[in-house]
Amino acid sequence: MSESEFVAHHFLRCHSKTDSDSADVSTQVWYAAFEPSSKSHLVATCGGNKVCVIDVETGVVQYRYTYPKGLLYTLSWSTACPRNNILATGGTNNTIVLIDLSANLAYLHYSLPQGNSKKIFISSILFHPSQNVLFCALNNGYLYILKFETLNYRIVNLEQQYFIDLKCEIIGLTFCEINEYLLIATNAGLKGWDNSQSQDQELLDFELPKNPNELYKDQNENVIDSIEIVKDSWIAIKVALHGVIYIFDLNTTLSKTKNNKCLVLPSFVLKWSDTDNYFMSCCVGLDGKLLACGDDKGSIWLYNLEDISFKCSKGDPKIITVSSVLKWPKLNDSYLKKKKKLEVDVYDIVIAKCAVHFSGNYLVAVTNNNFVCLYKK
Repeated sequence: MSESEFVAHHFLRCHSKTDSDSADVSTQVWYAAFEPSSKSHLVATCGGNKVCVIDVETGVVQYRYTYPKGLLYTLSWSTACPRNNILATGGTNNTIVLIDLSANLAYLHYSLPQGNSKKIFISSILFHPSQNVLFCALNNGYLYILKFETLNYRIVNLEQQYFIDLKCEIIGLTFCEINEYLLIATNAGLKGWDNSQSQDQELLDFELPKNPNELYKDQNENVIDSIEIVKDSWIAIKVALHGVIYIFDLNTTLSKTKNNKCLVLPSFVLKWSDTDNYFMSCCVGLDGKLLACGDDKGSIWLYNLEDISFKCSKGDPKIITVSSVLKWPKLNDSYLKKKKKLEVDVYDIVIAKCAVHFSGNYLVAVTNNNFVCLYKK
């Protein structure tokens, strides 16, 4: 996989606080996810007070929703309605917003019972892949499990089933359907919730590898700032300050559970940046053949996993080096020049999240300086 495979296609500044501010470089864009359909070229992004839905082929913003109550941090697509994928988003003010793109309408606002504390917000939202269930995590450690119904190609009647108090900050969620486990990334390590069991259960605690990064080997934090399904029961996790991305088999790990604890023994370790920055989330595409992760220099690290045999091996994990790195391009930014602002690459450019299209032909990255970056092969 050569670096030249992906080229910069369109760089959009579509999350500005006001439509007239074309030189807004302070709004942070947090999340990106492609519509779950092989025929679609739409990617949804959220950050600032907006969700944008963009056609990656043309670079045109097809729909933009402005949240009146503050900031948006997360989104998730549902495939529960035939021929009409519904988008959910959330952030400050603890309100879940459902968007129907067939009508270009935010049609439902569901408020969680968390009061109006400005410090509490929805940090991650995730639809179950095949059940009418929505998982919603707050940064204060509350995890809500909500059920819903569908009617006239829309999700309706969101209803809280129960909630769990993890007593630590929740950063991200992913769901492994093979064993019905919800994996929860927190600032106190990786937790697991067995969705096939009753709500009266203890959370599973994953013990992580010791920090291999010489720069930070004495720190004992276990902040998981990225978690993704690679394929089947193989999971990629990134622990902040570790300088690597671990890939392990959840089935094998769960089989060795004792007293609600299990040890993560990665089969593969991907060498990544030794940065001390947090919250740069990876993504997986092409059915586990490609992993991408941005850094705090505006670069995207690409890992070709095509030739990896996903089998558990005894002994030391296999070390995988980066296949190529997409460097931040030199941009001719007329808007910044007009406002006499400094070029964006004067400061750290943090890539918060990447997303890969089903075809592998498009790559999207979102940044802390109000960019949605579209790359194509």
